[in-house]
Amino acid sequence: MATYQTKAIVLKRENIFEADRLYHLYTEDFGKVKAIAGGIRKINAKLTGHLEPFNLVWVELMTKKGGDLFITTALSETSLFENNASPNLISLFVKMSDFALKMLRGQEKDKAMWNFLLNSFLAAKKIEAGAGDEFLNDYKSGFIKIMGFGDNLREAEYYLGDFL
Repeated sequence: MATYQTKAIVLKRENIFEADRLYHLYTEDFGKVKAIAGGIRKINAKLTGHLEPFNLVWVELMTKKGGDLFITTALSETSLFENNASPNLISLFVKMSDFALKMLRGQEKDKAMWNFLLNSFLAAKKIEAGAGDEFLNDYKSGFIKIMGFGDNLREAEYYLGDFL
């Protein structure tokens, strides 16, 4: 069993089994990964607060039989938005996260994508009310440009279809 340590952005979480969760992370060193946190929904679980969606965290991942990744340690560095975030801001973060999860395919380190995602989430919390749609379009355009589809969002729609 190998262990890995890296920074990660928590993009999404899903409840699985009785007390476990599956986390979708974008990591600095490994790209997009899915990792299980065992027993995290128990009342005395110590990792729960650290692994909230849209937190920037330091995680230790361990591989087990079959190649599954498990989160053994997590320490939150910062939340990418404040606790009193507006519903519009939360909706924007969810849309940004969903787009990233649809577009990113596997574990592949990409420093440019890591910096783009981190800076985009940090910038999103500073936008003014009502500017969310424009910000989201700029985010998608920047995202597809880094992925190599050019910078024209309309042109990329032809190739990417339902993703956009």
